[in-house]
Amino acid sequence: MTTSPPDTARRPDFPARSPWLVSALVISVFLVVNAIGLTPFRTVAGDWEGWSRIAALAVLGYGLYLIGPLLTASLLFGRSRALDALGLSGSLPVALGLAGGCSLIVLVGIAVSSPLAEIGRLPLELVRSALLPGLAEELLFRAFLFGFLYRFAGWGFAPAALLSAAVFGAEHLYQGGDLVEAGAIAVLTGIGGLWWSWLLVEWRWNAWVPIAFHVLLNAFWTAFDVSDSALGGGREIGLRLACMALSIGVTIIVASRRGGLRIRGRRWWLGEAGQAA
Repeated sequence: MTTSPPDTARRPDFPARSPWLVSALVISVFLVVNAIGLTPFRTVAGDWEGWSRIAALAVLGYGLYLIGPLLTASLLFGRSRALDALGLSGSLPVALGLAGGCSLIVLVGIAVSSPLAEIGRLPLELVRSALLPGLAEELLFRAFLFGFLYRFAGWGFAPAALLSAAVFGAEHLYQGGDLVEAGAIAVLTGIGGLWWSWLLVEWRWNAWVPIAFHVLLNAFWTAFDVSDSALGGGREIGLRLACMALSIGVTIIVASRRGGLRIRGRRWWLGEAGQAA
């Protein structure tokens, strides 16, 4: 019989909260933040250009992606525990080392076959297309929506991760030029969401791990003229899947030295709060 390892990811200094309360609050806040999205930025920034537009995007666009989860975490667990609840107290060097090493195959594969993008606008585009969305989306979709449902509301990994991944994939349908391409982008993006949720748990709630992967992969795509489509061709899809496989292998090796994977047995279907109920 397969048993689940002790889930020490939920630290004892987090006060217990009703799973129903956490679920309702998290989903409500997520829906509000996601519905508002970048509307304030688009309304105010208008025809702004350059770094002033990037600053407006960071504050008026993605600012709510940080404020909503932080306020919710503070309300549930107190201000002193908010960053830890969202995984933002994890090790950034560890995250950069893992993501940088595993995604190097993507960088090399793209660099040898695709020309570099326009150098003059590259810093601005890297912030706009890689740094800001990578940080904001991982906080909202992974650390907050998935993380709180699995970690504090008793949801199993599968339902919490699938919900987050499905919404995340649907949010990227607009990137497709036709129905088939849009569907493929949504599926691939959803798979990426599942992958990042798994990494978040297995790397002991270090939210910088999925953030680093998201930012770096977006940065590589932005830095080179890879494709007119967000999907890319078979080579680009293969490179991303290779990066995913490599990171999973490294994570399994590291987990084996720490006593085994966290997500196994009942953890796939029933979270800590659900098992205690």
